[in-house]
Amino acid sequence: MATIDYYLSPVDIKDAHILTRVVERRINESEIYDVRFAPLSTTMSRRIKMRVRHIDAAGLASLKAENADTPVVSGSGDLTELFMELFLIAEKDILKASDMINLRSPDELVARTAAEDLLRKALHLRRRNTNRTKWMAWEAAKDALTVTYPDGTTIAVDYDLDGDAQNNWFTSTHQPAAAAAWSTAATDVIEDVYNWAKLIADDLGVDQSEVIMYCRTAVWRYLQKNTGIRGELSSTDPRVITPKQSEVVEILGIGEIRIENGFYLTSANQVDTRNYFLDTGHVLLTGPDTVAGEPIMEMKDGPVARVVNNQIVVAENPGALSETYINAEAITENVRVQTSRLPQMNYPAAFVYADIEP
Repeated sequence: MATIDYYLSPVDIKDAHILTRVVERRINESEIYDVRFAPLSTTMSRRIKMRVRHIDAAGLASLKAENADTPVVSGSGDLTELFMELFLIAEKDILKASDMINLRSPDELVARTAAEDLLRKALHLRRRNTNRTKWMAWEAAKDALTVTYPDGTTIAVDYDLDGDAQNNWFTSTHQPAAAAAWSTAATDVIEDVYNWAKLIADDLGVDQSEVIMYCRTAVWRYLQKNTGIRGELSSTDPRVITPKQSEVVEILGIGEIRIENGFYLTSANQVDTRNYFLDTGHVLLTGPDTVAGEPIMEMKDGPVARVVNNQIVVAENPGALSETYINAEAITENVRVQTSRLPQMNYPAAFVYADIEP
């Protein structure tokens, strides 16, 4: 007869790969967490540095005469360092006594169905956890990250993209607006993108040709239909057709266009609503993914505490942790997925979040 131990730690290699990898072991999220500008980065601390003012980041180092004192770097403003605790993302589903009885059922079909239900619970929780992490990265890139806890308490994370506080050295605000709505084909999209890419180029110290633009598919269609972009094509080629992405990138003078249609679901009255990480009224421009070998933003992934043999153990291998543990008082077993996360913007100057429907 199959037992609960079999389903939680199966002997069959295939079952073990599918079930225990998800429920009992750390999940490698590199393939499902796909935010290019904010890769996962492990940390052993729950407290990380949030902001540092970069002074003359693209300046020249001073030359030093032989046997002379080392020159002291000059610059204006104060160096500001702020720290913040990582946010804990943790949810659980509960296996009731009846679920446990089904797992021990002598009927193979009943037991296996109960085990598959357990797997689905863990997968569902993991997907929700990953989506919350993605949401945090995109909200931080917009400088709009506000975490709300179930009791209503809120914590706002401010990277000052409008440049009125620690980033007052910006050339201009990194939250600009288009001259006219991009949904109008005659809008001068080329000039808008030039001005926004120049903000990143001037403040980050990179070439405009390295700038990356993220947009929804609907916004990409605006670009394809834009008369200015089509005019640039027809001046060198008699055809006036739907422009290719490589052609639009070249006309805009940037490095790449990345389409982003990711979303998370909310449900009310049995109706699902897609909440997109990037809406059709904005575009996000970033510098290259890394500057001097350092990511422009990192999703810090810190340690969490888990329950092992009814003892609290700190898991020092960051990542999404799935676990099952007993609540003896309620005669239930909990299936939980948890992470400790926080986006750290290393280069605020690398981000421009622009309103294209002003």
